[in-house]
Amino acid sequence: MKSLRVFFAVIVILSCAVITYAKPSVLFIESYHSDYKWDREMSRGLEAVLGDKVELYNFQMDTKRLPVSEYSKRADLAWQYYLEVNPDIVILGDDNALSLLAESFLATDTPVVYMGINSNPRRYAPLGKNITGVLERPLYKRTVKYLKELLFIGKGKVLILLDESTTSRAFKTAIFNGEEGLEISGIKTEVEFISSLKNWKRSVLDAHKNNYKAIVIGLYHRIFEDGKYVDSEKILEWTSANSPVPVFAFWEMSVGKGKAAGGMVTNGEVQGIAAGKIVRDILNGTPVNSIRPVIPKQGRFIFSRAELDRWKIRLPRYISERSHFVE
Repeated sequence: MKSLRVFFAVIVILSCAVITYAKPSVLFIESYHSDYKWDREMSRGLEAVLGDKVELYNFQMDTKRLPVSEYSKRADLAWQYYLEVNPDIVILGDDNALSLLAESFLATDTPVVYMGINSNPRRYAPLGKNITGVLERPLYKRTVKYLKELLFIGKGKVLILLDESTTSRAFKTAIFNGEEGLEISGIKTEVEFISSLKNWKRSVLDAHKNNYKAIVIGLYHRIFEDGKYVDSEKILEWTSANSPVPVFAFWEMSVGKGKAAGGMVTNGEVQGIAAGKIVRDILNGTPVNSIRPVIPKQGRFIFSRAELDRWKIRLPRYISERSHFVE
């Protein structure tokens, strides 16, 4: 009789353990890779909301470092991993993952939440029944506008540097309407899209000669030299060290000592938090097709004290009081 009681007690304990650990599964398919600070920020945002409430799986498509010819192969591998995991919900991070996988997921009933999407998501697929998410709208115009408060621009110009990537193309369409130049808050602003290290360095070194008063560094994560990927952190550090004019940024990940001086920036954590809340709502029973895409409140002043000192830039009081400072 005692043995029978012990047997049933063990069954009860095991049953409770199964119930305790039967968490919903969520697969996060990243367009990029874990060493990329933007991806780490998004993951941190997801974890802040979902915590230990879900079993989180990851697949990294690595499309920052791989040639475009490899994208389809990476998408196929991501899809195979999805079939293996069979998750309750899928999260697609950034434009490449959505553009390459949206149509496949539309043929399933799996809820899909995208985030970090710079373009109109309907450019990638006729989104509908099971896909919604979070849009990313970096504060390009506001960053340029505030440069008038920090520098004497006069009749000079501002140069925006971007790599050749999906996100950069979305920027050109959304902000510059396909043109190479635009006047923002009275400041003549020009954009260059660069894929080679040689051309990137030339544009930076010639900035002052070409009458640019500042460089705003956008994306620099798909730069190649002799067909080989160049580490983005090295590009950022070289740009900061060699630019003849102050360097500012659109994304928080680019700001710091030996990097950009700062700006009105956004970060991936905001995207991750917003996406995590949508995932939570879906797990709580909200139908996906009733959740509209969102643009989270974003943008804050972040500046590097070291870079401000190096360029002898003094912030106006109303900006300084609203700013967060890093090294």
